[in-house]
Amino acid sequence: MENHLGLGIYKSLLLSYVTLIAPTENTDWQGTSKNPIRSTLAGITSTPPSSSKTIINLGLGDPTHYPLHPPPVAATTAACAAIQTERHNGYINGIGSLPARQAIVDYHQKWDGVNYHADSVVLTHGVGQALDLVFSVLFPHHSYGPSNILLPAPGFSQYSSLLANLGTEVRYYDCVEEKDWEVDTKMLDSLCDENTRAILITNPSNPCGSNFSKEHLSNILAIADKHKIPIIADEIYGHMTWSSPFIPLASISATVPVITLSGLSKRFLLPGWRVGWIALHDPLGVAEGIREGIIVWGNRFFGPSSIVQAALPEILATPSEYFDAVTAKVEKNAQIVHSGTSAINGLYTNMPAGALYMLIRIQPAAFNLNDDVEFCTALYREEAVFVLPGLCFGAPGYFRVVLGAPAEIMTDVMERLSAFCDKHRV
Repeated sequence: MENHLGLGIYKSLLLSYVTLIAPTENTDWQGTSKNPIRSTLAGITSTPPSSSKTIINLGLGDPTHYPLHPPPVAATTAACAAIQTERHNGYINGIGSLPARQAIVDYHQKWDGVNYHADSVVLTHGVGQALDLVFSVLFPHHSYGPSNILLPAPGFSQYSSLLANLGTEVRYYDCVEEKDWEVDTKMLDSLCDENTRAILITNPSNPCGSNFSKEHLSNILAIADKHKIPIIADEIYGHMTWSSPFIPLASISATVPVITLSGLSKRFLLPGWRVGWIALHDPLGVAEGIREGIIVWGNRFFGPSSIVQAALPEILATPSEYFDAVTAKVEKNAQIVHSGTSAINGLYTNMPAGALYMLIRIQPAAFNLNDDVEFCTALYREEAVFVLPGLCFGAPGYFRVVLGAPAEIMTDVMERLSAFCDKHRV
C-alpha cells in the first residue's frame, strides 16, 4: 500500500490548503486570471450589429438564456416549501448540510453506480468554485517545488484562468478531432512526470461535445495509474448524452483517486442557483490528504444557500423522464446544426455525442476573413448571431455554438450562417 499511487505524495498535499491562503509573491493579479470568454465577448459585441434582425446569442453556455425547457418541478416546489417552513434560514456546515451531502451520495449511487461517503462530498458555489477549491488543495505554494497539471486542448478556458495565480505549470494534451475529440493518450503519457499533480478530464466535453467510451476512459486511467496521478473529472455534463451512454470515470476506477465535479447548472437547468459539488472516489484509501484538504478549504466559507440545500434531496430525485426530454431537445439542435453546417462549403464539424456544444472548423482560406475572431465578429455585426471563436478554448480556426435555444432559433441561425458564408467565401 505504501508504494501504490504514491501514498507519501498524497500526504504531502496537506501542505496545499495551508500555504495557499497567502498569494504568491510578485503575482500580477489583474493580468493573469482574466476570463478570455468574457473579454472576447466584450470585443465582439462592442459595435452593435448593422442588421435589423433579432440578436441570437449562442455564445455563453447558459441553458436558460432561451426557453429551451423549464427546470424540474421539484426544484420550484421544494425551494418554496423550504422557504415557507422558515426552518432553513440559519447557518449550516461550510461543506454542506449532511442531508444535502447524503442526497448527492444517493444521486451518484443511482446514476453512476458509485458509492461515495458523505464525508467525501463538499458542496460549492457551482463547479467554478469546485475547480478553484480543488486546484487550491492540489497545488502548493511555489516554495515547495515545481508542480504541473495536464489540461485538455481544446478545453474550457476557466481552468487556466483559475490556475494562473497558483504558480503551477499548465501542460496541454491534445484532443483529436479525427477521433471524435478523444484524448491523444500517447501525448498524455509523455507529458506526465514526477511533478504532475493532477490530470483533468472533461467528459462530456465543453467545447467539443464528445462523450468518451469505457475503453478510452480505461486507457486514460491506466496512464494515471502508471504515473500515480489523481484525476479531476469535470462531469458537469454527465448523462447529457444521446448516441451512447455516459460512463462516469469513478465507476471504472479500481485504483486511481478520482475527484468528480458536478452540479445543478446544466443537467438540471439551474445555473443561477450556484450549486456544485466535489465527490472524492478513493478506492485504495490513498488520498486522505486530498479529502482532508477539500474539507478544510470547503469550511473557509459557507456553501450554497441553505434554502437550496434543504431542497436538494427532492431536486436530485427528479425522474429520468425529465432528463430524457431535455436531452432530446439538445440532440435535435445538434442534428440541425450538423446538417446545416455540412451543407456549407468551408465549414466542418463532427456530430456531437453529448454536452451542450458543437465546435465548428473554419476551413483555411475558405473565406475573406483572417481568423476565427474576425469570422465571429463579422457574423455578429452582419447577421446578429453571437458565437465564440475557438481561440477562447485553445482551438484557433474554430468557433463554438451553444445548443441551448429552441429548434426554430437554431434553424434561423443556420440560415443566417449560410448566407454569411456565401457572402464571404473566397
